[in-house]
Amino acid sequence: MRLSATVLILVSALPAMAEPVATRKGMDGFITVDRLPVPDHPALAQGRILWGDTCQNCHGGDKLTGAPKITSTKAWDKRIAKGMDVLTGHAIEGFIGPRYTEMPARGGNSDLSDAEVSLATAFMVWASGGAALAENYANSMKTKD
Repeated sequence: MRLSATVLILVSALPAMAEPVATRKGMDGFITVDRLPVPDHPALAQGRILWGDTCQNCHGGDKLTGAPKITSTKAWDKRIAKGMDVLTGHAIEGFIGPRYTEMPARGGNSDLSDAEVSLATAFMVWASGGAALAENYANSMKTKD
């Protein structure tokens, strides 16, 4: 009995593998970076930091902005289906959506490089139902450098 309790304590102390937390509706409430898992992929982990610095104000769930909420597959499925090139292009160059909502170029942060915007976008995709697509994209970014 004592051995099984010790094993249970040790196993529960191990860090969980980072898994996206996407659901149809997304996580409840406004989402801040500290509520999101850290991806195992280093490039996506960097994207998470960038997302917290620039993107969370709109994509954390502020309904007034019209930005798709991170972790909501309902909000992201059709966007993800367009592919990473379209999504990163919209994030870098800016985009006016079909309901006249605006994605400002570089999330309004002109100091971000194309690569940084791409990493933040890939992280959002990873956390919103497109983990495999985001991981493949992050891998392809490494080979371009």
